[in-house]
This record gives sequence, structure tokens and C-alpha cells, in this order.
Amino acid sequence: MLLCDSCNKGWHIYCLSPPLKHIPLGNWYCLECLNTDEETFGFVPGKCLLLEDFKRIADRAKRKWFGSGTVSRTQIEKKFWEIVEGSGGEVEVMYGNDLDTSVYGSGFPRIGDQRPESVEADIWDEYCGSPWNLNNMPKLKGSMLQAIRHNINGVTVPWLYLGMLFSSFCWHFEDHCFYSVNYLHWGEAKCWYGIPGSAASAFEKVMRKTLPDLFDAQPDLLFQLVTMLSPTVLQENKVPVYTVLQEPGNFVITFPKSFHAGFNFGLNCAEAVNFATADWLPYGGSGAELYRLYRKPSVISHEELLCVVAKGNCCNNEGSIHLKKELLRIYSKEKTWREQLWKSGILRSSPMFVPECADSVGIEEDPTCIICQQFLHLSAIVCNCRPSVFACLEHWKHLCECEPTKLRLEYRYTLAELDMMVQEVEKFGGCKTQETKISQRPSSGTKRSIALNKKEGMQVSQARPADKWLLRASKVLDAAFSSVEYATLLKESEQFLWAGSEMDRVRDVTKSLNKAKIWAEAVSDCLSKVEGEVNDDSMKVHLEFIDELLRVNPVPCFNSGYLKLKDYAEEARKLSEKIDSALSSSPTITQLELLHSEVSRSPISLKKHEILSKKISSAKMLAKRAKRYLTDAKPPGIEMDALFKLNSEMLELHVQLPETEGILDLVKKSESARDKSNKVLTGSLSLENVEELLHEFDSFSINVPELNILRQYHVDTLSWISRFNDVMVDVREGKDQRKLISDLSSLLRDGASLGIQVEGLPLVEVELKKASCREKARTVYTARKSLDFIEQLLSEAVILHIEEEEIFVEISGILSTARCWEERASTILENETQMYELKDLVRMSVNIDAVLPTLQGIENTISSAETWLQKSEPFLSATSSMASSPCSMLELPVLKDLVTQAKLLNVQLQEPRILETLLLNCERWQCDNHQLLQETEDLLDNAKIDDGTHSNILPKIMDLITRVDSARRSGLALGLNFDELPKLRTASLKLGWCCKTITLSSSSPTSELLEDVGKPSLQHIQQHLKEGQTLEILPEEYYLGKRLMELKDTGLEWAKRARKVVTDSGALALEDVFELISEGENLPVHAEQELQSLRARSMLHCICLKPYNSRSMVSCSQCGEWYHTYCLKLHWRPKAYVCSACCPLAETTPQIDPARATEPERPSLNQRRTRMVATDAAVNDLKWKTRKHIKRTTKRSPQVHILPWFFT
Repeated sequence: MLLCDSCNKGWHIYCLSPPLKHIPLGNWYCLECLNTDEETFGFVPGKCLLLEDFKRIADRAKRKWFGSGTVSRTQIEKKFWEIVEGSGGEVEVMYGNDLDTSVYGSGFPRIGDQRPESVEADIWDEYCGSPWNLNNMPKLKGSMLQAIRHNINGVTVPWLYLGMLFSSFCWHFEDHCFYSVNYLHWGEAKCWYGIPGSAASAFEKVMRKTLPDLFDAQPDLLFQLVTMLSPTVLQENKVPVYTVLQEPGNFVITFPKSFHAGFNFGLNCAEAVNFATADWLPYGGSGAELYRLYRKPSVISHEELLCVVAKGNCCNNEGSIHLKKELLRIYSKEKTWREQLWKSGILRSSPMFVPECADSVGIEEDPTCIICQQFLHLSAIVCNCRPSVFACLEHWKHLCECEPTKLRLEYRYTLAELDMMVQEVEKFGGCKTQETKISQRPSSGTKRSIALNKKEGMQVSQARPADKWLLRASKVLDAAFSSVEYATLLKESEQFLWAGSEMDRVRDVTKSLNKAKIWAEAVSDCLSKVEGEVNDDSMKVHLEFIDELLRVNPVPCFNSGYLKLKDYAEEARKLSEKIDSALSSSPTITQLELLHSEVSRSPISLKKHEILSKKISSAKMLAKRAKRYLTDAKPPGIEMDALFKLNSEMLELHVQLPETEGILDLVKKSESARDKSNKVLTGSLSLENVEELLHEFDSFSINVPELNILRQYHVDTLSWISRFNDVMVDVREGKDQRKLISDLSSLLRDGASLGIQVEGLPLVEVELKKASCREKARTVYTARKSLDFIEQLLSEAVILHIEEEEIFVEISGILSTARCWEERASTILENETQMYELKDLVRMSVNIDAVLPTLQGIENTISSAETWLQKSEPFLSATSSMASSPCSMLELPVLKDLVTQAKLLNVQLQEPRILETLLLNCERWQCDNHQLLQETEDLLDNAKIDDGTHSNILPKIMDLITRVDSARRSGLALGLNFDELPKLRTASLKLGWCCKTITLSSSSPTSELLEDVGKPSLQHIQQHLKEGQTLEILPEEYYLGKRLMELKDTGLEWAKRARKVVTDSGALALEDVFELISEGENLPVHAEQELQSLRARSMLHCICLKPYNSRSMVSCSQCGEWYHTYCLKLHWRPKAYVCSACCPLAETTPQIDPARATEPERPSLNQRRTRMVATDAAVNDLKWKTRKHIKRTTKRSPQVHILPWFFT
């Protein structure tokens, strides 16, 4: 037992998959522990991702390793092997591998796929049928995989592979050593490493030598696709390694047993599938042996594939050579193991089941070995102790602990059949290999068997026991049948049936024994049933089965019951002939029942017995139905078709029934009724004819369809006549016309659909027209109608002779009034008229109950005038007030449209002349201001070249500003939104900007306008230039604008120097600071803030005569002078400090109270600002302060941090 070092479970080393030959050194772990998630290595299942998500992860991974720049493939390959060898740390990547194309789709077109509209049908069909389409390649002619019935994912159905940077496939060769083809659809390249199949053994030796611990723990490590070894290591150990770079659109093919590995340079998509030509067969055999050795379940049965290909003659001459070699190999192996089992005492055998599709390879039918997990297609060992468990011939000892005599060999082919396959392949191929010539058998099976047994060293021969068995079988076949002896011989024959052609005689005799045993037992069984008392017909023996047994000639064996059974069969035949004779005549039901009783007593079942029973049953059923038809007197009770069907069935039955004549009489009467009804229906139908025919067949019980139609016509006609009489009463009484119209319409419609002609139908039609005309007349009062409608209505009344009725006289008066109104309205519309006349016409039309054609024109004229007045109201109001707010500015195009529309009005109004005057004023204002804008542009162009002598241009600008503002105010007063108003405002602002530019550009103004103007500040200049940008003015286009920009640049340059000096902590000499201050005061622009900062910077402090810096300072409580604490060597600030200049006698350092040995609070900002700061009028005072500090003799004070106020 081998104990797992993790779970402590015990395992037999020969039961492991694969089995171990010895206890491995070091720690060993079982498969259950190795497959746990903890500390696992290799590939683990990942989560499901969309393609877009996978692309995003792949791009992010590549940027993480190599950034967004370009990187060579050599660098990527070097980094990959560094990671594999462990120097790159632990790395986890994702690989979308083994994706089923039947689920996720293939990159190649398939016949069942939907064709895109952008692809032509011819091109699509060409690619669907292309041999380079990976969906077609496994099943191409010449491929061994075309014999596989089911689709196998990854083998006959392509797999998709979505890779990213560093995603890899480890060293391996294909399942069953198949060929493989890989096509790269798109993306980054894929790097392949390959080793020829001839160097596979050397490769495995290097792997085991390099990784001994892993192979000791898991001998099948190379089957797990989790091991990578650098090609450099392999080449150092004399293993040839080749590499290829697969670009998109490239195919890569790997040959059988060729180890290969590789990785991806980035995101890509590939597709791969297997195929197998005839030269693969030997490699497939070696792959099957590897599966058996390492106890790995195989994908397909290699032995079944060979047999299917051999029986189907799927190979050409060249392929037949490889097929014959493989068949000879499995034949020799099968023969050796079967003979060893026979020697070991396994004598029982039986054929395997025949697969559903023997001409193709399946993957679910054959059992598998419990030890090596391989398919058992040719043979298997099974025991009755566990009939559902099988073992191969090699591992039969591990099946169970029973004796070999209890085991049974199951075989699909005998050795002779396997040998025949080899010969068929040899015959089809047309050539013989050396192995075939050696393995050919002599014609005498026994002689060859003995020779082979001697050659192979067999001490026990099958020939002698087989001869003895044949002798016993011959005696048994000649003697009387004995079931025990036959069963014994058949059981003993099982040890010979699986053998080669030398046992053909045994197989033939066994077939004879089986045939004889089956025949004799069938005869005995039939005789026992015939002689026994069997009442159930289902348990009786059929005469046909007995005849089949009796027809066997010669009989396979002697059975004493054969002659008795023959006599019983003869009696049954005579009874069958009697039944035929009775059925061929016209018997009565009583005669048939007597014959049926005689057949039921017979011990043998006859087929005609069932026919006789059905005939008796049918006759009784027809007689019962005939009696019911003859006794049923309620009309209509019976369908005519059912009567004819019954008559036909009684005639076809050929049985004498007493009701036959009565049924025939009913049939004749039915036909007579149908003929008379058809004659009436085809002629002119009158009520009298129909009633006469219905009276004749009043009590007839058969349901004749034509007679039923006449009955329905008669009922409908009587109903219509009754309704007609009622409606005519209502007409005479003059009731509600609307209801009367409905009743007359229904009566007219129903009368027209009657099958019988009625006399009152024309009268109904006339009365309906009169009622409709009266109803139309009433609608004139409910809703106004057109004059044409009224005229037509009166015409209809005249035709129907009802024009003298009161309602039509009133409608005639309405028509006359309407005609008079129309004449007056037409006269008014022809000329321009006043509004009140139009409105009078509208008021008159209200009392006329008719649609007046001209009324709409009158109303449209009034509406157009009122709409125009409403639109003109804002302009009329603006004219009266002569002012308008900016928010209610009116549009000039609208005013023009209103003036144009006023000319089209057919009404006399005063307002159009007012709007015409307003439009004239607006056009005059636009003309005047166009000239003013042109003058402004000319003056601005002159201002661009002005050099500062503004004595002439400045008054012009000021005057033009006044004129522009005045013109703008007059335009606003008109109340319309002119396009020139924004232009006038912009012109005024630009002129104002030019005026201000002239003012700011003059450093020594002389004009009266600029007498009170001083130097412009830097902020004012910057603000002015910003305003010019808002007005889209480029200062560089103006001479003075350039000068203003120069002033700004000069001021900014000096301010920048000043700010730098302020923060230099005293680096610049004081004289240079004074010079900088003087320069700033003489600038043409004013920079007050920077000057104040420089004056503060010119103040010197402390005994070191330095300006303020970032170190701590303390102030004298008497003179207010500041001192650096580090210059005074103060560590704590006293409550009050007096400098040495103010108190020269204080030579010692002030004492500090230990209880107050904490830093006191700083002075507030307001206290610090009480310090005096030098101004531009007190430079001498600054110099005096500097001299004052030189004369002082000071003591160093404790350290206190105080900041001057102007640097906070």
C-alpha cells in the first residue's frame, strides 16, 4: 500500500492510474489532493467573459508589462522564458482555450450558418466546401477520422482559442498521436516550438532527468499539459527543437507524436482540429499502447477504427500497407492473449453484441477495462459475480478473485474473421508485405495450428480436444434428440469458437447442433401445446408456425413427436378449407356461428378464425342498425348518407339478413324524394308547388337534404309574409319614419334572399323610397344642408308625388331665401366695402337653415382684416407712444410684410396708411446711419496710424461718439429692432476705447482734456487692453496701442524684478535696492504695490543689518527694533525685551522663569503692522535707520519667532 502524505489514504501501486513499479522517494500525493484548489499549479478554470471584456483585460496586461510603446518580439520571448524559469515571480494570465465551435461559432463558414448579405453566394459556397476549411478537414477522403460516427469536440469538431500576452500551451502531443492543424484568424502572432516525432523518446528522457520528483509522483505528467521546459535546456541535451512564428492567415500543422509547445505575443484568435491520414495508423497504435500503459481513457477505440476502415475499404494502395501492418499487430496480440487465457483455464466464451452501426466508429457502445480504462472492442473478460464489470485480456487477473473456470471470454470477431480482414485489405491493396507472407496460413487448419503451437512453445494443443468433440457431436446428431447432451456439447464448444480457421469445422458443427436443438425443442413445445387442454387462443400454436417446422427438409435430428404434429396440422388445414368454403357463399348468421364454435374447439390457432369472428360481429352490428332504421318513424331521423352506407355494407358483407329488403325499399323512397325536390328547386319556385311536395313527404323518416331545403324555404316565406302585413299597417298609419325605414329595408333585404318568389316585394321598395325622402327632409332642420342637396331632395319628392306635403313646402321657402342672400353677398364681395356691411351679412345668415356657399368667403375677409389689425397693433401702439422698451423691439421685415398684406385686403381701413408712414421713417433712418457707420470706420482707420499728436483726432472722436449715441437713441425711439443698432453700439465702444488709449499712452499730457490725468497704473493698462480684446480690437494694429503694450511690458518686467528682490532675504545690496526704487518711481506707469514692498525691503534689522528673512525675530519693547533670535542667542522669549542699544548697561542675559519655560504667543498681525515702513518721501530716514544700527552695541537675546507684517 502507498499512503498519501496529505490525506493519508492507502492505494495499491498497481491500481494507480498510471500504475507505479515501486514506492516513490520523498512525498507522494494522490490525484484527489493534487486536484484541490490549494497550492495548485498549471491551468485552473476561469470565469466566463464577454469578448470585449477579455480584450480589455488583454490590453491592460500588455500595457502593464511593456507600457504603451513598441516592444520587439525578441524581448517578449525573453521575458516569457524568464517568467517560466521563475525569475519573473508568480504570474497569472487568462487563456480562452478549448472553446466548442458548435456553441461559440467557427471562424470558417459552415453549410448550416446564415450567409451575410455582404458575401456573394458563390464565394460562400466555395469556402463552405473548401478542403482547407477546418470543419471539413477531419472528414476528407483519405482521413481515417471519416469513419467516426459522432462528433468529438477538439478532434473532429474544431476548438477556438482566444489568447493574450504570455498565455501558453505546454509540451504535449495530440490525442492518439493525431495530426493537428491550427489556423490563426486575427490578432498578435503565436510562437511555436516543435520536436520531431523521431526525437520523442529523447525528449521524454530529458524531461524525466530534469524534473525527476514530478515524474516520480506523477508518471503521466506529460499527459496533463502543465509542464514547460526551456528549448535551451533541450538543445543542450542534444534534443532538436524547431520554432515557427505563426502570423494571422497562417496554417501550422503538427505531425504524429511530435511534441510541441508555445505562447502568444498578445490578443489573438486561433482555431484548431485533428485529422489522420493512413500513415498515422502505426502512431495511433503506439498512442493506444501509451493510454493503456498510463491507464488514461482514450478518445476512440483504435481497434474499432482499424476494423471499420478495413471493412469499408477506405484506404488506397499506399494506405493499405499501413492498415495491414496495424491489423497484423492487433491480430498477433489478440491471438497470443486468447491462447494464454485458454491455457490458464478460461474455456467459456460468447460473442459480443453487434453494434447499431457496425460500419462506423462509436464512442459509447463498447465497455471499458476496469483497470486500464481502454475500450474493449475486440474482446473482454467478464465474470458472473459482477456481470457489468469488464477487463481486457491483459488485466484479467485483476478482475475478481474467482477461479478462471468461472470467467468468460467475450469476443466480437474470431481469429479467423480477423485473419480474413487482413486478407481483404491485402486483396484490395494489391500488394503483400513481408509480414503478410509469413503470416499466411496453410489450407489445413489443424496442421497449421500444431505447427504454430510448437513454434510458440505451447504444451497444450486445441486440435486433440477439438477432434474428440467433433466425434461426440457426430454421434449425438445421429441419435435421438437429447436436450442435455446437446447443451453439454454446445457449452464445451465455447473453448474453440474464438480460434482461427483451424476451428472452422467446430464452428460449422456447432451451428448444426444449435439449429437441431432449436428445431427439436420447437417441435416438442408445439406438440405439448396441441395435446394439452388450452382454451385461450393466445396460447395456441399457429398453423403457420407448425407448417414452417414441418417444411424443414431434411430434418436436423430425429424427434418422435414429428409425425404426430404432422397429423394435427392436416386436421387444422381441413378446417381452414371449410371456413373458406363458407365465406365464399352467402351464409346466414346461424351458419357462421356454428362454424365459429367448431374452430374455437380446435387445438391449433388459425388465421381465418379471426376473419370469421369479425364477419359474424359485422353482420350482427349491421342487422341491429337496419332494425333501428326501419322502426324509426320520426322525421327527419336518419341521414340519407348513413342509409346508403348501411345498404352498401350489407351488400358487401355477403351474409343473408332479414332486414335487407326493408332497407332497399327505404333507399328507393329516398331517391324518389331527392329527385322530386331537385326538380322543384331547378324550376321556378312558387309557394303552391312547394306546399304540395312537402305534403306528399310529410311523414317520411329519412333526412333528404334537398327536401330539408324546401322545408326551410317554406318556413322563411311564411314568416316574411306575416312581417309584410304588419309593416304595411304601419305605413298606412304614418308612424315613425326612421323605424319604418329600418323595417322596410330589412323586409326588402330578406325578401330578395328568399328562395320562393313573393308578390309584395315591389310595393316594399316604393314605400322605402318615400320614407327615405321624408327622413332626408327632416335632416334639413337638424343640420344645415347645401343648396344642391335641397334642390335634389325637392326633385325626388316630385318624382314620388309627395311634393305637396307640408314639410316639402317649407323647404321650398328656405331655398328661395338662401338664393336672395347669395345674390347680395356676391355683389358686396366684388367691390371694396366697409367692415360693418360684411358683419351685417353674417348676422343675416344665422336665420337661414341652409349651407350658404359665399358665407365662407365673407367670414374669411372679416377674419383676414381682424388678423391684420391684431398683428399691426404693436406697430400702431409704438407709433402713438413714439417710444419702445428694449425688450419689445419690433422687427422691420414684419412691418414690411404688414404693409404688403394691407394692399391685399378687400376692406376699407385707416391703419395701413399709418404703417406706411412708419416704414418710410425707418428706411430714412437706415440710410442716414449707413453713412455715419462708414464715417466711423474711416476715423478708426485714421486712429490706427496716429502717433500721439491727438490735438486734431481726439475732438473728432469725441464729436463722432456724440453723433453715434444720438443716432442710436433716435433708432431706439422708433421702436424697431434695426440691424444697425448693435453696430452703432460697437462703434461707440471702439471710439471710446481709442479715446482712452490716447489718454493712457500720453505720459505728459498737454491738452485740456488730460490736465488732471496722472501716470496710469499697471492695472489700468491691463484692464484697458482686456476690454479691447472683448471688443475684438488688436492693439498692435494701432500705433498708440503698440505704445501702450510697451508700457505694460516695461511695467511688468520691472514688477517681476521687484518681487524677486523682495523675497531674496537681503541678497541684493541696499544701494541697488534704492536704485531699483528710483527706477520704479520714474517709470511711465505707476506700480504702487511693488514700490511699497521694495521700501519695506530696504529696512534693515538686527545687529547683522539684514532685512527680514525666514528666521525668528523679536521686537524691542522700547524702540520697536527687530532682532534675529539666533543673533541674540535667545532660547526663550522673555515677557518684555529691551535691546542693548536702549539699555547699554544690561550686560547679562535675562533670567527666565523655569515655570514659564514655554514659548509665549506671537504678537497679532495688527501689532506687527505698527512698524514704520519707508515711503517714497522718506528715503533719507531709511538711510539714517541703517546708520543707527551700525553704532549700536547689542547683546544676543533668547529665540522668539516673529514675522514682519508685510511678509505674512
